[in-house]
Amino acid sequence: MNLLRSLFLALTLVCAWAPAAGAAAKKATLGVFLPTTLTDGQQRFQYAEALAAKLSTATGRPTAAKSFARYEDFSKAVSEGIVDFAVVDSWAAVQLAKATPVALAPLSGETSQRWAIVSLSKGSMKELAGARLAIVKGAGATDPKFVTNVVLAGDLDAKKHFKLTPVPNVESALKMLEAKGAEAALVPLTHVPQGVKVLFRSTKVPGAVLVGMKGDVEDLQGNLQKLDAVAPFGAFVAVQAKELEDFRKLLQSGPPRRQPVLVDAPALRVETRAFMEPAALQPVLPSFADALDVSAEQPDD
Repeated sequence: MNLLRSLFLALTLVCAWAPAAGAAAKKATLGVFLPTTLTDGQQRFQYAEALAAKLSTATGRPTAAKSFARYEDFSKAVSEGIVDFAVVDSWAAVQLAKATPVALAPLSGETSQRWAIVSLSKGSMKELAGARLAIVKGAGATDPKFVTNVVLAGDLDAKKHFKLTPVPNVESALKMLEAKGAEAALVPLTHVPQGVKVLFRSTKVPGAVLVGMKGDVEDLQGNLQKLDAVAPFGAFVAVQAKELEDFRKLLQSGPPRRQPVLVDAPALRVETRAFMEPAALQPVLPSFADALDVSAEQPDD
């Protein structure tokens, strides 16, 4: 009887432990979508495989890699719950409702990059009115907002000024420019080839970012300390405060309206004696001593 009871207890413990062991060994999927940060498709694939192997070691959870060439495929995999975490260009990351930023991936020591509008012909932004602008495709409705609100800082409406031509990645944008399928292209400044004229440079924009999809962000953050750098990126850097959230707001709503510059009015000096003695009224000239004051604001050059 005691033997039977012991066997039953052992079987109960095994059944209780089995789901936990199965959960610990559950595989994860790493998605990589970097059509603008990395220009070579093979390099993106190799980075995904190498990072997945590092994550498997750091987290103790088998991790498979999946590299995406198109935003449509990546966003569909995220919506279907296939991707657990991903390294993705920031402009695409902030378009995903389920993505929680975890860390930035520095490239050449920089976690941000500038964007450039380039052309093969000499000219200016004004002369590109009505021209075709090749841009990397994300969520279709948000793409013009990225160009208008982020790249052009709200100074120009991209939909009104250009004919936006979506392409899958930076390589396609530059090839379309070369083949005269577009008069201009929007690419990261670091990827501008020789012989191409830069017509506009943006301010710095966050680059590649590691995001979590399924609420395991804290575990992922803790394991990043055990994760070595994977070329061509350096070790992950924690996101500062609301850096990505502010970027998301900028993308959706644009920069705040600029305040008008107010010029200080000259001081009005009233000769009080004139009120008491009307005969003392005389022309009053401004004080020329003020004009000799040296301004504290000196030109940069």
